[in-house]
Amino acid sequence: MANPEVDHGFAYDSQGQIDILQSPFFDPDRELKDSIDDYVDHIIFHLAETINEQRPFGQWQLVGRPPAPPSLATFPWIKIVGILTFLVASFGLLKVSLC
Repeated sequence: MANPEVDHGFAYDSQGQIDILQSPFFDPDRELKDSIDDYVDHIIFHLAETINEQRPFGQWQLVGRPPAPPSLATFPWIKIVGILTFLVASFGLLKVSLC
């Protein structure tokens, strides 16, 4: 169980870690006379410590695939050859049907 005198109003989640968003300690409306600088000075030390406590141990390694190379259809010369082949085949069929 959390000790309010030691934990400064931190709220804990189901895993026993500090829930920063639910903790009244980080409430920006604690006093209207405080400026943003005073608020940041109030929370920065504890916020950094909390983030360090919740950081996973070990190094993170991103494993994935390299991006796929562009398909052959995206090269302009392939498109031109394809269109020319289609036109030649079309004229060949037209020539055969007229004979």
